[in-house]
Amino acid sequence: MKRAPSARLATAATAVLIAAPALGTGGFSATAAPHRTVAHSSPDMPAVGAEIPSNMTGANSVIELNDEVIKVNLAGGIKQRTEVDPQRSPARSVLLRTTDFHLEGTSPDREFKVTVALKDADTHARSNLRLMSATPPRFAEHDVIVVTVTVERRDEPTLTLESRTPLSLSCSGMTQFPPVDNRYELDRQVDLFAPGSTAPAGHIRALPTVRGGSVITPQSAPALPAF
Repeated sequence: MKRAPSARLATAATAVLIAAPALGTGGFSATAAPHRTVAHSSPDMPAVGAEIPSNMTGANSVIELNDEVIKVNLAGGIKQRTEVDPQRSPARSVLLRTTDFHLEGTSPDREFKVTVALKDADTHARSNLRLMSATPPRFAEHDVIVVTVTVERRDEPTLTLESRTPLSLSCSGMTQFPPVDNRYELDRQVDLFAPGSTAPAGHIRALPTVRGGSVITPQSAPALPAF
C-alpha cells in the first residue's frame, strides 16, 4: 500500500483524536496478546447461562479514515453469555450478551496497527442465536456489538474512534455451536466518530471474520518486531 503523506493522518488526528502517547520509533507499542483455551462445539442449543468463547480471524478487513484506506489482517476473539430469549423457547433461540470482543492486527506493509474492541459493557444482549433446523442441525447467529477502533501509525498520535451504531455480523448455516470455521459477514458499513463529534471520521468497510472454537483472553504482550 502506497503511503499517503503523513499530513493526512496527522490532520485527522488533530481534529478527532483523543490524547495518547506517541508510538516509539522502534515499532508499535505493546498491547494485550491472545491466549487460547478450547471450547467444544455441539449440534444442540447451548444452555442458558453458558459462557461461549470463540477465536476470530479477519483477513482483508478494511478501515477507511477520510481518504486513507487501510487493509489489515485481524485476529482475536469473542466471548458471549447465553440468556433467555423472552420471545422464543430456549430450545430454539437464545440471546447472546457479549462479554469480551477484541481484534487486532497490522497492515501487510506494517505501516498501521488496528484494534477493534468492545466499547462498553453489553447491557441489552441484542445478539442472538437461533436453531433454524433440528434435523439436520442448522444455526443462524446475528451479533450486535458497539466497538471502538484504534489506529496506530509510527511517529503519529494514536487515533481512537467509536461506533454510534453497532457492528452487525451475521452467519447462517452453522451445523454446530460454537462455530467451527464459519464465516461471518458485516451486514452494513459502520461509521466511526471521534468522541463528541457529529461527523464521521472513518468507516469500517469490510470485516469478514472466520470463527473457530477457542477463547482469546488478555495476557501481557511482547512488543511487535521492529520495522
